[in-house]
Amino acid sequence: MEINLSGQRAIVTGASTGIGRATAIALAEAGADVAVHYGTSRKEAEETARAIESHRRRAVIVQGDFRDPEATRKSVEEAIVALGAPVDILINNAGSLIARTPLDQMDAELWQEVIALNLSSVFFATKAALPHLGPGARIVNVSSIAARHGGGPGAFAYAAAKGGVMTLTRGWAKELAPRNIRVNAIAPGVIETPFHDRFSTPELLETFRKSIPLGRLGTADECAGAILYLVSSLASYVTGQSIEINGGQWFA
Repeated sequence: MEINLSGQRAIVTGASTGIGRATAIALAEAGADVAVHYGTSRKEAEETARAIESHRRRAVIVQGDFRDPEATRKSVEEAIVALGAPVDILINNAGSLIARTPLDQMDAELWQEVIALNLSSVFFATKAALPHLGPGARIVNVSSIAARHGGGPGAFAYAAAKGGVMTLTRGWAKELAPRNIRVNAIAPGVIETPFHDRFSTPELLETFRKSIPLGRLGTADECAGAILYLVSSLASYVTGQSIEINGGQWFA
């Protein structure tokens, strides 16, 4: 069964690298036009846009600090003006660990920054996009395995934020179902992306790898594949769910 998103419009936040980039490209391969949001990585966002255009789909680049509700609103509205409305797909992927910080070194400013970037940003972006989402629209939020097991060393704040993303997903699935808008999430495990290049040492990644039954780290494309399923007609009766993409590292 082929996934066909021809004529659809998608916004992917945090699409300059990693899971966001892979998702934006996968959506374009399936036929969608895509707005590529980035925070600071303009060059990488342009590379994502070129990859989208190589599939003969339209790419729009928008910038915004999604810790800030007004900046988020402006960025989302800029994307919608450029893409056109209604928007069919919203992928809330923007986020970062920011820093591995133990509890006794965590201050209020860093705590609030982690929560803002990883949880509040999902609310800000969805609130801004909601008036422009048509019936049948799909939202996918990117959570994390950290929401399930509390996170790796110094990542408890990130884990708390990603747990909140899962709860938002369930709440919104109920609230938006009467409008025929489906809301789901993915929870990636340890994925080979710039995220871990920045925040995890080779030794820590090897420790993670040894805890994974499949014996390897995941890829951004594997996460994008799950997202592609969730936004497709194949998942037309799926809402309020989280797909665990972790090689068996965690399961209920």
